[in-house]
Order: sequence, then C-alpha cells, then structure tokens
Amino acid sequence: MFLSDDRQWPAPATNPENEAFFAAAAQGRLLIGQCRDCAKRHYYPRRCCPHCFSAEVDWVDASGRGRIYSYTMSGAASDRQILAFIQLEEGVRMLSNIVDAAPAELAVGGAVRVAFARAGSVKVPVFVLDAAGARA
Repeated sequence: MFLSDDRQWPAPATNPENEAFFAAAAQGRLLIGQCRDCAKRHYYPRRCCPHCFSAEVDWVDASGRGRIYSYTMSGAASDRQILAFIQLEEGVRMLSNIVDAAPAELAVGGAVRVAFARAGSVKVPVFVLDAAGARA
C-alpha cells in the first residue's frame, strides 16, 4: 500500500548497506535482516548482525503486520505526528510513524500494517491501523 498524502517526510540517508531495503520499499515490500550464523532477525537495515556481530546477514521479507508496542503523539491537531514502536509478527520491533489514525483509535496492542510514504526520492515504511488484524 502506498500513501498519497502530501506530508513531507524527511529523506533518510541511503548507502550501499541499506540499498536493498529501500529498493524493496519502492516495490511495496518490507525487508528485515536475518543472520545466517545466529538465525536472529533484526531491524534497522544493516549488513552486520547486532546480536552476534556476524557479517552473514540476509534480507528476508516481513509480513508487514504487527501490533503497537508503544506510541507518542506530537504537534498540533492539524499537523499531528504519531511515532510508535511496532512489534512485527516476525518478532522484530521497529520505530516508525502511524498515519491516517485518529488519537481515539490508538491503543497499545492495536493491530497495524505497513504502508509506504514518499520521503525525498525514496519510499519509507509507515503504518496504518489494520481493522482486519484487530479481529484475528
């Protein structure tokens, strides 16, 4: 899902280490790292495992579904931003924004799914509330 809102998200720094992550995001896919040595998954895009420091890391597709672990809101109602830690189904926790949600709809444990927003010349993962996941 790609968002068509006109919010100007800050462009992330791209480099050869995270190039595959942003290439997948441009296709509407969320990637996470998985270490070949310790088998643990991780997020933030990097080529070195933060658990065992191995350089044997593969990119794997994530489902894009998760739950709100915690969140905070900032800004006036007309320009409110919701920053949240999302616990993905794969067990990885990532920091992102929740978009297109009214404050009264938010709750820790609420179901979310990934969407992608433009940030400069790249797409970045953001999250929207997932009514279908709330019933699961």
